[in-house]
Amino acid sequence: MVKDVIFGIIGGLGLFLFGMKYLSDGLQKVAGTKLRRTLRSLTQNRFRGILLGAFVTSIIQSSSVTTVMLVGLINAGIISLMQGASVVIGANIGTTITAQIIAFKIAKYALPALGIGVALMLLARKKKMQFWGQVIFAFGMIFLGLATMSNVMKPLKDVPAVTEFFVQLSTNPVLSILLATLFTVAVQSSSAAIGMVIALASVGLIDFPAALYLILGDNIGTTITAWLAALGGSISARRMACFHSLFNVVGVTYFAFLVHSGIYPHFIDIITPGAITTETIARHIANAHTFFNVFNAALFLLIMGPVVHLTQRIIPGKDIYVSAEFKYLQDKLLSTPEIAVESAKKELVAMAEMVHQTIKTAVEGFFAKDKKSIPHVQTQENAIDHLQHDITFYLAKLATQQLTPHLASQLPPLLHSINDLERISDHAVNVAELTEKVYSDSLSFSNKALAEMRTLYAKVEDMFDDTIDAVKSNDTRAIDRILQQEGEINTLHIEYRARHSQRLCENKCDPLSALIFVDFINNLEKMADHLTNIAQAARGDFLFQNDIDKPKPDVLLHPS
Repeated sequence: MVKDVIFGIIGGLGLFLFGMKYLSDGLQKVAGTKLRRTLRSLTQNRFRGILLGAFVTSIIQSSSVTTVMLVGLINAGIISLMQGASVVIGANIGTTITAQIIAFKIAKYALPALGIGVALMLLARKKKMQFWGQVIFAFGMIFLGLATMSNVMKPLKDVPAVTEFFVQLSTNPVLSILLATLFTVAVQSSSAAIGMVIALASVGLIDFPAALYLILGDNIGTTITAWLAALGGSISARRMACFHSLFNVVGVTYFAFLVHSGIYPHFIDIITPGAITTETIARHIANAHTFFNVFNAALFLLIMGPVVHLTQRIIPGKDIYVSAEFKYLQDKLLSTPEIAVESAKKELVAMAEMVHQTIKTAVEGFFAKDKKSIPHVQTQENAIDHLQHDITFYLAKLATQQLTPHLASQLPPLLHSINDLERISDHAVNVAELTEKVYSDSLSFSNKALAEMRTLYAKVEDMFDDTIDAVKSNDTRAIDRILQQEGEINTLHIEYRARHSQRLCENKCDPLSALIFVDFINNLEKMADHLTNIAQAARGDFLFQNDIDKPKPDVLLHPS
C-alpha cells in the first residue's frame, strides 16, 4: 500500500503541476501581449495597481508568472518599486481564484475536459481556439491530478501512525507552517500546495485548523519565485521580492495567532454556508485563503509606503530606475503627422542620450573593474529594448495615417536609426560582460593597452556627442566630424589590433587579457559604425533615398 500511495501522490502532483503550467501558458497565449501592456499601464494609483495585479493573476492563474513579469519590468525600469509593490498585493488576491475553482468539486469533469481540450488542439483551425483547447485540457489535468491524490490518500485514514502525525499538525502551528513552506518552495507552486491541502482535508486526514496553518505556510513558500527571478537583477527587483516576503510573513504571523485562538476558524465557519465536513471543507479552505489575502492587502495598502522604505533599509544601495516611457510621442499626435514625425526625432535624441549614458556606465565600469556596474548596464539596456519596441510600434501606427510622400519617406530612416541605437546598447552589454570576465579572472592590461583602449573610447565619446548634435539640429559640421572620426576609429582599430598581436607574440601580455582587449575595441568600432548610420540619416534630414525633393543619403552605410 505504501508504494501505491507514494506513486499515486507523485503522479497526481505531477499531473497537477503540469496542468497548472499548461494552463498558465495557454491563458497567456489567449491574452496575447496585452498582459504585459496592462501591467505597463500602471500609474502611481495604488488601488489601480492592486486591481491590475489581481486581474492579471486571476486570468493567467499564476502569481509566479505575474511576479516574474514584474521583476522583468522593474529590471527594465518600466515601473517603479512602489508600483510593483501594489501589483504584488493584487497578485496575492488573484492567486486565490485557483483554490475557489478547486472547491467547486468538478473533478468528475476532468476526463471530458481532457477529451474536449485535445479535440480543439488537434482539430481547430484558428490558433485562438487551439489555445482555448490547451486551457480546457489543462483544467482537466489539474482535476485529474487532484482526484488521483485524493483517491490514493483515502486508505491512509486507517493507518494510526499517519493519522497521529496529521493530528499533531493542528496542535503545532510552527511545524505545520514550516512543512507547508518547504513543500511550496520545492514544488514552486502555491496552487499545487493548496490543492494538496484540500486533498488531505477532503479525505479526513487533517482538520480545519491544521489546513489553515498549512495554507499560511503556502503563502510564505510562494515568495521564493520572486527571489529566484530577482537574483542577478537590479536592487529594485530584489526589494520587490523582499516586499513580497514581508507581505506574506507579516500576514502569516498575526493570522497564526488568530487561528490558534480559534477566532479565525470560527469566523470562516460563520461566513461559509454549511457545517465543516469532508464534503464542504474545500470551500472553507478556499474562503480562508481568499480572506487572508484580501484582509492582508487592505492592511498593507495603508502601510505600503513605510514597508517599501523598510525594504530599502534591508537591501541598501542606489536604486536603479530608468524610465522607458515616451517623453514626446503621444497617440493624440497621430492625427497631426507633421508634429508626430518631429516628436519622433526628439524621441530619437532622448533615446540616444539614454544609450550614451549606458555606454558610459559600461566602459567606466570596465576600466574600474567595477562589478556593480553590470546590473546597471543591464537595467539600462532592458529599458532601451522596451523603448525601441514601443517607438517602432508607434511609427508603424503613424505609417497607417494619410501621409504626404515627404513625411512617409522619413519613417524608414527613423526606424533604422532607432535600431542602430538599440544595437549600440547591445555592445554596451557586451562590454559589461567583459567587465565580469576581467573581475572574476583578476585580469590586468599593460599601460599601452589601457592607453589605446581609452583613446579609442574617447573618439567614440566625441562621435556620440556629435551624433546627438546632428540629430537635434541637423548640424552639418557635426556630421562631417562624425564621418572623419569614423575613419580615424577604423584606422586606429586596425593599428591597435596589430600592435596587440605583436605584444602577444612577444609575451608582453596575458593571452586572456589579449582576447578581452580585442573584444573591447571591436565593440567600440561597431558602435562607431552604427553612429555613422545615424549621422548619414541626419545628413539627409531623415529622408529615404526615393524622396525626389531632398538629397539621397546612404542611410544603410553599415547595415546591421
